[in-house]
Amino acid sequence: MKTRPYLKMRRFLTMKRLLYILIVFILLVLIAISVFVAVINPNDFKPLIAEKIKESIGRELVIDGDINWSFWPNLGFSVENLALKNPKGFARSDLISLNKAEMSVSVMPLLSNTLDIGVISLYGAYVFIQTLPNGKSNLDNLISCSVLCSGVTAESASTSVNTSTPVSKDSTALSNLWTVSIAGLDLIDASASIRNDKVGKVNEISKLNLKVGKLAAGLWVPIEFNIEGKQDYRVFTVRSSLDVMLTADTMNYQFRQLSLFVAMKDSKFELESFILNANRLSLALPATISLSAKGKVNDLNFTTSGTTQFMVDKSMVNISLSDFNLSSVLSNSVSLGSDINVDLKSAVDFDVIAKKLSFSKLLATIDEVTVEGNASVVLAQIPDIRFALHSKHIDFNVFSKLINMKLSSNVAAFVPSFKNSQEDNKTEKKVPINDIEPDLSAFYGLDITGNITFGHVIIGNIKVSDVDLTFMVNRGKVNLRQFNAKLYGGTVSSKGTLDLTVSPAKYQLTKEIKNVNIQPLMMDLVQKNILSGIGNIHVNLSGIGLSEQRLRSGITGTFTINFVNGGIDGINFSKIIRDGEKILKGKHGFHTGETKKIDFNALTATVNFVNGNASTYNLNFEGPAMRIRSSGVTNLLTATLQFKVFAYVMGTKKEQGDKNIMIPFSIGGTWQVPTYDFDVKKFVFFNKILEQKVRKEAERGLMKFFNYKSDNNEVKKVGD
Repeated sequence: MKTRPYLKMRRFLTMKRLLYILIVFILLVLIAISVFVAVINPNDFKPLIAEKIKESIGRELVIDGDINWSFWPNLGFSVENLALKNPKGFARSDLISLNKAEMSVSVMPLLSNTLDIGVISLYGAYVFIQTLPNGKSNLDNLISCSVLCSGVTAESASTSVNTSTPVSKDSTALSNLWTVSIAGLDLIDASASIRNDKVGKVNEISKLNLKVGKLAAGLWVPIEFNIEGKQDYRVFTVRSSLDVMLTADTMNYQFRQLSLFVAMKDSKFELESFILNANRLSLALPATISLSAKGKVNDLNFTTSGTTQFMVDKSMVNISLSDFNLSSVLSNSVSLGSDINVDLKSAVDFDVIAKKLSFSKLLATIDEVTVEGNASVVLAQIPDIRFALHSKHIDFNVFSKLINMKLSSNVAAFVPSFKNSQEDNKTEKKVPINDIEPDLSAFYGLDITGNITFGHVIIGNIKVSDVDLTFMVNRGKVNLRQFNAKLYGGTVSSKGTLDLTVSPAKYQLTKEIKNVNIQPLMMDLVQKNILSGIGNIHVNLSGIGLSEQRLRSGITGTFTINFVNGGIDGINFSKIIRDGEKILKGKHGFHTGETKKIDFNALTATVNFVNGNASTYNLNFEGPAMRIRSSGVTNLLTATLQFKVFAYVMGTKKEQGDKNIMIPFSIGGTWQVPTYDFDVKKFVFFNKILEQKVRKEAERGLMKFFNYKSDNNEVKKVGD
């Protein structure tokens, strides 16, 4: 049906009237805005704003720029060059400075009791925080200054708050009628400096950008930020993004799609990347977390990745990491021949009230080495660490890839280096003895008690089994409660203490080695069959001081050895004596295939340490073909030697007694350049048969030379 012409005209007139009304309304708004701008100048409020800030926080606010209105597309304002001043006496005059700030409010939602704030933008913000050497900070009393600056004491302020008139129901109802939303927050090119003159440290944030999405309850709010800065000599970068669900109760906030990236670097450590991702974070709900890291510590490169299930209970008392798995690959291009794989699995729980971190079902694997057990850490000023670890088989050679073990100079000082080369013996290099005590202050901050048990252990080529070690470190006191192990058919047990709370430190050590088969031990230790037998060693040492000088001068105690039914390879004194006798008689035809070994029934000695000397007066070697008696002393400070040695070469069974030969000699010099002195006079005096033979040969030669008779007394005197 066709529309009548007068109806079309009527609709046209209606729309025309509405258009006029809209134009009039816009003109009225423009006129109102013009009047508002002409009458009200926002810069007139600067003194009032500064005064209120002064009353509120006790600091001076300076606004150097203009405050400008904006009306399109929303009502808003902007301000430039703001600064919140520091008190006098600080390095910078400004606590906070801001280049520009912008904010807007939508007008139409105000008609429906909705305060719709646009994006709040802050440009070029800078924060300077300083702590003076006396501990005073420019943040002191900043929050509470609204009470202090108004002349009201804390007690009276508390009373005034408690006795104030309750808020009326009408005002509460009015506030509930309004809905507030913020479109977002942008922090652009911000920076900060945190300076602590008391400890001499400066932390700087050179760049900070923050972007927050629309802040409204019941919506996921996106948040992104990136930070670049410097902490002492370490530079760092942090980037993150996540979504936050805001609720009326902050305990019910939820987080999702969390992503975190961290990188840092200094002269010794470089974290190329640390990446953490979480699908969600919320109370009483498990979150799946994955992480990865890549970096370098000195020459050690590492790559790490891991996963876990993270959960916090509703009371926020217990935090747990279940199914925690961490895998790492370590490599070193300088000294490592191959990569090292490290895996760690555990269940982790943290009690917030007790501040206790517990590791249960701990399983650590380093290449082929597996260690399992439990551990706990109580967080305190000095953390309380407890652990119990066990491994069925552990090869410490795996760790030698990471650490090149070296004997410290303190230990090496007790190992004399005897040089056989004549060229090396010509000169002796004297190195001053170090008298500086090592810095072991790190032990003051330790509280550790641990038990370690190993089924089989390999250290180098040495094999040990059934190891049971318990030790304790408590604020500078080290206690080796027990060390028990089986070693080549025998046993080893040890106990000791080290007290670092006194200066110089005190130590005490007892060690017992029983019935150890020496031959396979020496083969594994030095790859040479130089000593055999069943060995027993008892050590009881104590001392004061850990410097090289004090270790040498302050050590006291005994070191006792008792070896039975063994032998020393590489030397045969009986053969040497027989060959020498043949040389004297002008005979030849020596047997070169004879075994170079001297057997012994017993080898015993007790070494006493006192006043910087190590002495023995009962070194005994009892063998079927030879016996040795020795006594003497070595000075641990001057490294000098003074030993007397008497070697008895036994004759055959038919020749026992008169046919025995005693060889006396002395050892002198130093550890680096020892000297050996053969006492010919004592050698002849103590060997009667040899003395008689030498006398007869001398008399025969003289008589033949002078053509005397055998009973000539003058010849006998010359022979004597």
